[in-house]
Amino acid sequence: KGAIAEQFAMQQLVLDKNANLAYWTNEKSTSEVDFIIQKENHIIALEIKSGENLKSKSFKLFVEEYKPHKALKASALPHKEQDWVTNIPLYSLPHFDV
Repeated sequence: KGAIAEQFAMQQLVLDKNANLAYWTNEKSTSEVDFIIQKENHIIALEIKSGENLKSKSFKLFVEEYKPHKALKASALPHKEQDWVTNIPLYSLPHFDV
């Protein structure tokens, strides 16, 4: 399920010609973030979750260390603003301004 959700997200993100996409992993390859998006002068970290379990230690570590302009998680859960991350429904990704 996870790979399909990530593939869907990538297909939606490449439609935005003004965004540069990347993948991040730490030096030891023990942590990763699904998408790092550069849009103009802003960095957006995006984690994709295929289910309702939103735990992601790697993602939180990345956000704390690099402090991107936005931290987003796309999942099966509804939209929810939190102190350090915004959860958005995966189906709304094509309409969400990243």
